[in-house]
Amino acid sequence: MGSNEPIYPSPRINSHSIASLALGILTLLAFCGGMMPVPFSGFVCLPVSFLFGFLSLIYGATSLNTIRKNGETGKPMAWAGILMGGLVFLCMICAIIAILMLFFFAPDTVQPIIEGYSV
Repeated sequence: MGSNEPIYPSPRINSHSIASLALGILTLLAFCGGMMPVPFSGFVCLPVSFLFGFLSLIYGATSLNTIRKNGETGKPMAWAGILMGGLVFLCMICAIIAILMLFFFAPDTVQPIIEGYSV
């Protein structure tokens, strides 16, 4: 162990990639919680998952840019956050578009559903 090789510190983990991963996991948990048959869970969990998904995408993209510039680590965490958040965000966008199209193209079919709905 008499080697005189210099010891280099390991690259720093990007904090935005950690935040992106955490928000991606929270996005999935909130989205799955909104699908549970608990009264009013969808009214809280689905908008929260939409927000968390959007923030996960933003933090992931920011972290990938910073990692590239500064030589930090954390790309897998950033990509995992982007994929989890992006998947749920895309599902939410598609669901919103589908609901809007239902109201726009078939308003007569929506009225009986709304009238027959009870909590």
